Amino acid sequence: MKIEYWKSKIALLLIPFAFYFELVDFYFALLFLIWSIQGIRRRIAFLLDDVSQSKSPVLFWTISAAWVVLSLLSLYYSEPVINYYYGY
Repeated sequence: MKIEYWKSKIALLLIPFAFYFELVDFYFALLFLIWSIQGIRRRIAFLLDDVSQSKSPVLFWTISAAWVVLSLLSLYYSEPVINYYYGY
């Protein structure tokens, strides 16, 4: 028996733990980064519409870069990272 969508099921199950341990911002920033990387690998970005690299390369790379930068900034400014580096 093949287990389908196992990554999505695990991510969905981890959401209550992220809330319980107050890691929601960190967790969703990490998921956002994973989604960004998958979009680049599949050559499709999403911003209200699917944008493929083959049809609109400039828009695709602009959206992809924005997603990666926003997710890295969200990770950097998340509470667990701030607590780790600054000891708050």
